[in-house]
This record gives sequence, C-alpha cells and structure tokens, in this order.
Amino acid sequence: MTYAFVLGRVYTLSLAELLAYFKTLQSPIKIVEASFELLLVETDKALDVERFQKHLGGTIKILKIVDVVKKREQDSINFCLQNYFKPSKLKADFLKSASGKIQFGVSVYLLDPEVRAFGEPKKLGMFIKRAMQDSGASIRLVLPEFNSLALASVVVTHNQLLVKGAEICALAGKDKVYIAKTLSVQDFEDYGRRDYQRPSRDDRRGMIPPKVAQAMLNLSGAKPNDTLLDPFCGIGTFVQEGALLDFKMLGTDIDRQAIVGSERNLEWFRNRYKIPKGKFHVEVADAREVHKVVENLTKLKAFGKITGVVTEGTLGPVYGQFPTAHEINQNFQDLSELYTKTFLDFNSFLGKGSKVVMCLPAYRKSGTEYVMFPNLDFATSSGYNINSVIPQEIGLLMPFLRITPRGSIIYDRKDQVVAREIVIFEKL
Repeated sequence: MTYAFVLGRVYTLSLAELLAYFKTLQSPIKIVEASFELLLVETDKALDVERFQKHLGGTIKILKIVDVVKKREQDSINFCLQNYFKPSKLKADFLKSASGKIQFGVSVYLLDPEVRAFGEPKKLGMFIKRAMQDSGASIRLVLPEFNSLALASVVVTHNQLLVKGAEICALAGKDKVYIAKTLSVQDFEDYGRRDYQRPSRDDRRGMIPPKVAQAMLNLSGAKPNDTLLDPFCGIGTFVQEGALLDFKMLGTDIDRQAIVGSERNLEWFRNRYKIPKGKFHVEVADAREVHKVVENLTKLKAFGKITGVVTEGTLGPVYGQFPTAHEINQNFQDLSELYTKTFLDFNSFLGKGSKVVMCLPAYRKSGTEYVMFPNLDFATSSGYNINSVIPQEIGLLMPFLRITPRGSIIYDRKDQVVAREIVIFEKL
C-alpha cells in the first residue's frame, strides 16, 4: 500500500517526525518520493490512519494512493488526466459510500516544483463535476481559493468532504501523476483548544505550540508508557502533549508561578481529555538538580526510569529587534553555564542511548540566516553525541530539506527574532 503525508509549514520537522514515528512502530517503509509538500511511502500493511493523524503534529493530511498515471514532461496535469475520471471509477475509488448530494474537493500537490500547475485544480474539478453530473449525480465542487493549489484542512473539515463525498488529490511529478484520496486531515480545532483554551498562558515567556511539542516528543523515539522529563516545563505544554501520546510525563520548573499555571492547565486538560491519574506530575525544581525529584519519585514508585528528556529549555530574553553581538554572546555564555550543569545532572538518571530533544535560541539576521550557539560543548563535554534529525543517508537524497550543518532544525514564525533550534542529543 502507498500513502502520502502532506507536510506542515516547517516541512523538515514534519518529515523528521514521520520517520522517527515509523521507527518507534518498527513498521518497515520504503520511501517512494518526497518533496517539500509530501512524503510518499510504501508499507506492507494498512496503517491505522486515525492513530497516525492524532500522533503527528507535523502532518496536515494523510492520503491513500489510488492510481498512477504516466505523464510526459511537457504535458499539463489536466491534459494527462482529462480522460481518467470516469463516473464508474469515481464511484468505485472515491465516492463509494456517498449518498444524496455529493460534496467533493480537488487539491494538487507538487512532487517537482517545475511542473506547471496554475489553474489545474479548477480544470480537474470541472472534469470530475461534469462526469458525475452526466451520470445523474447531484454534486457540489469545492476548490482552493486565492490561487492556492490545495484545500486547507479547515476547508475540508468545514465542508464535510470526507463525510459527504471526498477530497481527490493529484500529486504531480515530471513523468507521473499519483491519484490519491484523502483519508484524514489534522484536527486544527483540537490543537487550538489545547493551546488557547487553557486557563493559564504566559505570552511573556513565549509558548511552544502543541504541534511542535508533539513533533519533538516523537523525535525522542519514546514508546507508550515510557517516562519523559521536561525540566523547564513552564505552563505544561510538553507534559500535556506527552500524556496525550500515552507517555508518562514529569515536569519541573524553577519558577513557582509557572508550576502553579502548569497545575491549573493540567487539571483542565485531564478533565477535558479524560486522562487517567498517574500519567503526569509537576513540581518546583532547579533543572541543575532535577535528579533529586527523580530519585524521590522513584523511591515512591510513582514513576519508572526516565527514558528521555524533551524540553524547550530557556531561550533567554525576548527581543523585538535583532540584539547586539554583545547581548547574543552574553546570552550564549549564560545559557552554556546553565546547560553544562543541567546535562551533568541528567547523567545521574539517563542511560546509554537516551535522547535529549531540546530547543536552543537562534537569532534571525535575515530570512534564512541565523546566529546559533557557536558550539554545543555543554552537552558533548558531558557525554552526549549530537544526532541529525534526519538520517544522513536520507538527507542526501532530499536536498530541499533545511537542516543546519550540525543536523538540527530551525523552527520559527514570521517576524520572530528569537527562533528555536531543535537539537537531538544522545547519551553515550
């Protein structure tokens, strides 16, 4: 079976998360094709699509490949598909369970950026609509807006396309077009609820989005019921997302008010999502001495061995404009001192092969130029390797990926001065 995963805005992180998640499931896959929009994989057995969609913060849609149509490089997408969409094929492959007035949408994704695609969704949509109308069906067509090629997940959801019809996708390369049906879309409303409806927020500190927290948790390689630590937990985003992914979560923070906010959020979260007791614990503690909390909880048999650390860390001051070289160097020096002691403390409870997935500050000078930590000695001198977020052999095959020279990923948002560099450390 062949599936396509539509990647999020920070597509390198989305792809890294997918590969890490497949690895934890010990589910062999073959990468068929990839672009900055898509990852196509072959699997031996059907995927639990609902589980995948809920567990992957960086995956926007999951599609199933229905067919492949050959294409000459000079041909447009609609030209090679103009005779493909027969009513019988549409009903068999896409609209088998649809009844009454059918609602369907069309999206186009590119496997090669040189493929001509402007206006293609509308042309394809009209082919399909006319074919279905000629067969006597009552049908409504939903198309991308504002010159977009693909429907956003919010449009698919609000128009109930997966309930009352289908989203039909064309994934276009130079010499072929994959025809795909959308199986699921990201639940944007639920991610928003977990972010904005929590009772405690702290915009001054900056808050990592639940999607990114989920992706980082998956990068840890943890399995269900493993125990993960966030020693800079703030208001509890990693703790809640980890519990939702069926990990046991321990969160600590030196700021007492942050822990108060975290406890309020996690009580709301536990009630809202029916999380069983014992899945998480938060308390005040200095990250440089977090082993004291770990040892105490172990004695009480409240948690098992810590199998990994996933944290945003401390990013330092928030800036509205690019800081001076002196400010940046001072921030790096202060954080290096903090993190040196923190990683040494991790050694008292992390075993060989344990991962530390962590955000570090990266100061954006221009669109794609950042000032990052000059070195990561605070970790490497304490017995940790730096792992590339994407396996090197895969990264070499995908030159479009945005990976730093040391194998990390930059996550940022528009007009944000202090970006997040996501780094994976492994205990030697």
